[in-house]
Amino acid sequence: MLADLMADHQRMAAGIPLDFTRFLTDDINWNARLIAIVGPRGTGKTTLVLQHFRQRYDDIQKCLYISADHPLVAHQGIFETVREYFRYYGEGVIIDEVHKEPDWSTAVKTLFDAYPDKKFIILGSSSLQLLRTRGDLSRRMLVYHLPPLSFREFVNVRLHTALAPISLAEMRTAHLGYTQQITTLASPILHHFTEYLLFGGFPFFLHHAPDEYGLLLRNVLDKVVYEDIPSVQAIQPLSSLKLKRLIAYLATSKIPLFNTETLTRELEVSRDTLYEYVDLLERANLLQVVRPAGKPPRGIKQAKLLFSSPNLYYAVAREFWQVTPDKGNLRESFLAAQLRVRYPLSVSPQVDFQARVSEGQILEMEVGGPGKGRRQIRGLSDAVIFKDGIEHGAGTTIPLYLAGFVY
Repeated sequence: MLADLMADHQRMAAGIPLDFTRFLTDDINWNARLIAIVGPRGTGKTTLVLQHFRQRYDDIQKCLYISADHPLVAHQGIFETVREYFRYYGEGVIIDEVHKEPDWSTAVKTLFDAYPDKKFIILGSSSLQLLRTRGDLSRRMLVYHLPPLSFREFVNVRLHTALAPISLAEMRTAHLGYTQQITTLASPILHHFTEYLLFGGFPFFLHHAPDEYGLLLRNVLDKVVYEDIPSVQAIQPLSSLKLKRLIAYLATSKIPLFNTETLTRELEVSRDTLYEYVDLLERANLLQVVRPAGKPPRGIKQAKLLFSSPNLYYAVAREFWQVTPDKGNLRESFLAAQLRVRYPLSVSPQVDFQARVSEGQILEMEVGGPGKGRRQIRGLSDAVIFKDGIEHGAGTTIPLYLAGFVY
């Protein structure tokens, strides 16, 4: 069994490219003994850790990659598989799809305690299951979240550029210099931005045509709704269908603000059930819920419900009605998804969003198209407009695409 797993690992690692790495590679403390990497399906978690393997170990006798859904591992179990490997080899192991084993947290905790000189990296596409059942591991485990590709990463991998991240503070004061550099190296930038909104959030765009990309993204969505969520929450098949109806409604709604009465009527569910559905979709990385400042972490009154990637609007809308998604939703989903990776974000009482740039500094942000005026930010001490459809800004007007360079 071990020889087969080692051979599988060797074949996989041999095909892993090293020319492009996700931003999270530099954020992770790879010296920690127990690391968990979670995030939406298809964001490149497996590639990321196999790149780390090649750069740090490049020897299957030092570190072994296994997946809990591999038939040999599923039959033997995580604990016995890893223990057998450590009998002969190993400085550490990488365990993918860890949530596929029902009692994975007990197995990992036992291994962690039994082998104090070993390192463990665990991955889970279903962060629902991973974060819910980590239990006693919470004091031992560093958890990292891998979001979809940023617009900067999309440009770099597509055009083979090496454009660096830009902080909100830098963006606020020197955006023109940055956009001049970007448009020189990545022209036409607005064309690339349009492509990113349509099919640029997940790395599998590199290997598939846009139509195939949309189909794959719908498959990912169905897997989350019909497999991942029911695996951690006892819901009936009818509930899964209503989750899909909620997703379809959000994909075509022009008002992302949460409205309890409208949604309970649309879905024919109670208020409590609706709140549970939203919570499940948020924890499954399909929705991002942007709440008003000061509201409870799971509160959703007056919150904005946005997909975690603008790509989902296109994928879902085309599945149900073959319509073009609302531009306002696409813009707000993009801005929120990009900025939340680095900054706490909330719904603003005056404009669309506010971000905490640093301790004591709040940046108010309005989002709009090329004709967006300054009326909404008048009188605000620190506010900007992120405007779509422009290559360069001026003063407090910043091109929307530049928000995609935060990570």
